[in-house]
Amino acid sequence: MTQQVRRALGRLPVLAGVILLAGVSGTLSSSAATDPATPSPAPSQGATAAHLSLANTCVFPDPAGRRPVTVDTKATLPKVVQTGKPVQVKDFSLTFTVGEGALGAATEVAGGATVELTAANGDKKTPIPVTMTIPATKVPATGELKLVATGKVPDIQLKVPGELRLSTGVPSLALTAAETPLAPITCTQDPDQDTLLGSVALLPLGKPKPQSGKPGEQKKPGAEAKAAESPEDGDLFPIALQPFELQGTSTVSKLGAFARLKPAFMVNAVWHVDLENTEGPGKITGTVIMPPSRMTFLGFGFVPVSATMELLPEDYATGNHIIDVDGVSIPEPEGSSTVLTPLKVYGKLSEVTVNGVSLDVGDRCFTAEPIRINLRGEKYGMFTGGVVRTDPKWPDPAYREFTLPPLSGCGVKEDLDSLLSGMASGPGNQACVGINQVGLPWDAERKCAGVDPPVARR
Repeated sequence: MTQQVRRALGRLPVLAGVILLAGVSGTLSSSAATDPATPSPAPSQGATAAHLSLANTCVFPDPAGRRPVTVDTKATLPKVVQTGKPVQVKDFSLTFTVGEGALGAATEVAGGATVELTAANGDKKTPIPVTMTIPATKVPATGELKLVATGKVPDIQLKVPGELRLSTGVPSLALTAAETPLAPITCTQDPDQDTLLGSVALLPLGKPKPQSGKPGEQKKPGAEAKAAESPEDGDLFPIALQPFELQGTSTVSKLGAFARLKPAFMVNAVWHVDLENTEGPGKITGTVIMPPSRMTFLGFGFVPVSATMELLPEDYATGNHIIDVDGVSIPEPEGSSTVLTPLKVYGKLSEVTVNGVSLDVGDRCFTAEPIRINLRGEKYGMFTGGVVRTDPKWPDPAYREFTLPPLSGCGVKEDLDSLLSGMASGPGNQACVGINQVGLPWDAERKCAGVDPPVARR
């Protein structure tokens, strides 16, 4: 899961920066074959649990015909597998939720199911057929019928490092009632659904390094920031990641303002993993260009102010507008990660209007020093993304808020630094960045609260 976290880390800093500037201006799990409602146990160390629910349309024997069927796919996937070693998918099951009357007069059914999974690594795709069994199940007189199919997924073996992406295909059912075979039940998946079940990191794992220090000596735990220090670059193996889309929000305490940021993208994302300690911290890098954002807020609580804000790297004076991302991810036992990412960017203010009247701030109106934001995210998915943010409840005060520095160099005919700084600069500000792999739907766990405007304002 470290990959997703690192990818996300790259995005997180960028989004956070954008938000700040703007302000200035399926769980896999094992299930009981006879009771799909049984709570899934927590995945073991080194594994991840996921659950994917898809809508299907299945053709049942006459007179029922075509009926909607929800298929829930569950399994347990390893987090990291050495290239050349088999990827073992465990606790695999399909739960078919069938509407009342689909099986006619049958009072009990049993049989089997088949489904074809797809294992993809880069451009290479491998079909994985799975045959499953369904135990004898009573058909309720009224209400839905749940048929739970279980089976063993053949081992998957790939030799190229990267990301193995496991997707689920269209299932079919073969049932018997009162020892009489029913006509085969074929299904089709409803369109526009994400069929990705989960991902596995494929790495050329090395042997553990000998521990430094005296035999039996244990290292003392330090602060969170120290525990998340990145290993040296020479010890890391780079894995290219897919692009991410960023959405964010920010609050500016002094203005009492809430801002939504324009979507941005992170490219050239790379997960740098320690092959000799895959359970230890890793490094995430990437590049982001933040498009200028137009913001409107009430200065001093009653004056309508609009401005364009742009986030720029520390070396913007050289003409560089690319923000480099450099973050750390810490694997969590349940398969996700905690992400820590610092952000240091200058904010540039332009095109300011106050109560509809243009305010000439010039082209040198910047924050007097970089905006420093530390973002933190828990339960971050390495391959899909997550949310990183500041939060007054975080245990480490470095991640609880950020301070907006004073503005400098603002004003052509008069010095406007004090006016603009007085409106917005100060501590107590919050930032949130949602990170989502391009192409995936924006699920709730990867979105910041309030990022979608009210329906009337869309």
